[in-house]
Amino acid sequence: MFSIESFVDQCREALQNGDPSDTVAGVLRDALSDPKGVAAAVQTWKAKGGGEYGAIYRARDLTILHASVTPGFESPRHNHTMWAVIGVYEGQEDNTFYRRGEKPRPPRFREDGLDVIGEQALTAIMAGTGILGDPPSEGGLGDEQAMRILMLLARTGRRMSEILLLDRDPLTAIPGAVPAAGHDPGAFTARLRYQQTKIDGAPDTILVDDEIAAVIAAQQEWADRYFAARGAPGKTPKYLFLGAMMNRNGDRPYPMRQLGAMLAGLVAKLGITDAAGRPVDFQRTHRFRHTRATSLLNAGVPVHVVQRYLGHLSPAMTMHYARTLAETAEAEFLRYRKITADARDLQAGPRDLYDMLQLDKRTDRILPNGWCLLPPRQACDRGNACLTCGDFATDATFLPELRAQKDRTIALIDTRQAAFTARTGAPMTPGNVWLEGRQRETAALGAIITTLDAMPEAGPGPGAVRGAGTPARADAVIARQDDRSAR
Repeated sequence: MFSIESFVDQCREALQNGDPSDTVAGVLRDALSDPKGVAAAVQTWKAKGGGEYGAIYRARDLTILHASVTPGFESPRHNHTMWAVIGVYEGQEDNTFYRRGEKPRPPRFREDGLDVIGEQALTAIMAGTGILGDPPSEGGLGDEQAMRILMLLARTGRRMSEILLLDRDPLTAIPGAVPAAGHDPGAFTARLRYQQTKIDGAPDTILVDDEIAAVIAAQQEWADRYFAARGAPGKTPKYLFLGAMMNRNGDRPYPMRQLGAMLAGLVAKLGITDAAGRPVDFQRTHRFRHTRATSLLNAGVPVHVVQRYLGHLSPAMTMHYARTLAETAEAEFLRYRKITADARDLQAGPRDLYDMLQLDKRTDRILPNGWCLLPPRQACDRGNACLTCGDFATDATFLPELRAQKDRTIALIDTRQAAFTARTGAPMTPGNVWLEGRQRETAALGAIITTLDAMPEAGPGPGAVRGAGTPARADAVIARQDDRSAR
């Protein structure tokens, strides 16, 4: 039978060994072999004045605690700063361990598995950013600092705290880089140093272009005017973005709560919705970080470079975005009905079709106006006659290219007819082999376009993607599909 007094004596004796923690663990393991006995002894201890949480034994070199918590209780992250042995005699305890210096990630609200802002919504947000800085008399919110903070959040993908805690002069020149006149406006011209607030030892600088440098310069000029108007010209504050209240020395950063209020006002004024008609909430500024990470991966930037840019200590967190990209590409592909060259619904299911096209990453099966369903080990001997082939499939995402292809084919027929008439003195007859082939293609395109236009998902789509035989054909298709849902 378990006895608290005997347990204390065994633990004290274990302290005399060379590895007391291991010996105490053995004592506790033996005690927990009789969980009912432990529970009974604890109940007796409670009846004598012990509580749900308290010290059963306390000394300078040994403390034995008893704790009872409700189901679902979560203890904050903590460090015991000494060895400890924990035993559970009733219920269950789950533990999560973190590397030294790395903070845990709280759960986030996510829409459809994604926490990014769509391309159209992001464009609308950036177009409306000026409302933050416009004076209230002009319908704005009168906060130039919030306007520039939002610009940097969206352009750099930094965390809110990293932007709000920027130093007064956060830019340093890139060694050896001397911008020439007329250089590429998107070229990197400086290095931005930010406060790495989440992971100790992670990178704390990124390369930036002239546009970001201009935003920072404009904010520095605003701060100079701010202090000059308050009788302190030439004052050099600690932070780039300044708190407006009780900040005579400029040693208080712009408060997060104020930025949240400004963004809430902008959300209400803009009323932006996503492709599904749902309001876009960009008060949760971390969405800009997710969007930036996804856009970098969509552009083909290597994972290790994105990891460095985001300030991740390991590639594991960065790979979260890469995994999401694959999920988005598949979901977007499955969202559209697939039809054949003669405008009939494809008999193969969309998921089977997606799996077929993923086999061996056969990018030669991605066409300008659809996909080739020919098995991977078979070669095509039809030239470019896809529109008359039973292994051709397409969907509404290719409507812009299909319409352009039809217009080009009609224009080609007219051009060749004119040339033929000028050469022979008579137009091509209906039995002309070349003319019949082009007319079949035009008819097929017309039937496909009519069918796709009648589908509910058809609508303004992305630009046409380059076809087989040109560079980056697979990347262009996948990026175009991903961009439609802002991945």
